[in-house]
Amino acid sequence: MQIDKHNLIFLPASIVIAAVILAIGFSTIVKSERSVSVRGLAEKEVLADLAVWQMSFSVGDNDLVELQKKVLEKTKIAENFLNKRGLNASDYTIQAPSITDNSINPYMDSQKIRYTYIAKATLLIRTNKISEIKQAQRESLELASDNIAISQDYENRIAFEFTKLNDIKPQMIAEATKNAKLAAEQFATLSGSEVGKIKKATQGLFSIENAAVGLEEKKNIRVVTQVEYLLK
Repeated sequence: MQIDKHNLIFLPASIVIAAVILAIGFSTIVKSERSVSVRGLAEKEVLADLAVWQMSFSVGDNDLVELQKKVLEKTKIAENFLNKRGLNASDYTIQAPSITDNSINPYMDSQKIRYTYIAKATLLIRTNKISEIKQAQRESLELASDNIAISQDYENRIAFEFTKLNDIKPQMIAEATKNAKLAAEQFATLSGSEVGKIKKATQGLFSIENAAVGLEEKKNIRVVTQVEYLLK
C-alpha cells in the first residue's frame, strides 16, 4: 500500500493547529475563572434583654422548726426588697432551700459548730428589667441590716443575655457581605480587573461577647463572612 507524502506533510501541521486551538480555549476558560477570596466583618453593640440572678443567702439554727421560720421570714424580707425596686413576683421564683446537717459531717468539729443546720435560700430572678436588677444587686448590702448576707460568689453573679440575635442576623450578614465586596473591589482595582458575580460564599459563626469588663449588660456581636468573587 502506498502512503501519500502530501498527507504526511499536512498531518503534523494539523496537530499543531489543533494544539493551538486547545491552548486558546484553555486560556479562555482559565481567564474566565479568575477569582478573589475576601472576608467581610460586621459588628454591632447591643443591650442585653434578659438578666438572670441567683439571689442567695444562708440561715442557720440548731432546730429545724426554727430554721424553717427564719427561712420564711428572711425570704419575705428579700421579696419586699425586690418589690421596692420594681421586681415583682412574675420576675422571680422562690426555690426550695438546700439544708446542710453539720452534725453528721465527720470533718466538722462539734465543739466549733455554731449551728447544727444551715439552709441556703435562693430567689431565682429572670427578667428583662435590666436597670432594676442592677439596682437591686447594687443595693443588696442594705439587707445586712436584717441579718441577710447576699452571696457574692461567681455563681451568684448576674448573667446578662441577648436573645434577639435572629432579628439582626439578616442585617449583619448583608453588612458583612457588603464589606467583603468592598475589599474585593479594592483588590480588583489594584489588579486591573472588575468584580463579577459571587462564586462561593461562607457565613461564619456569630459571636456574642461582653463589650467590656464591668459592662456585661452591653454585648458586642460579631460575624465574618468569606466570599469568593469572579474577576472580569
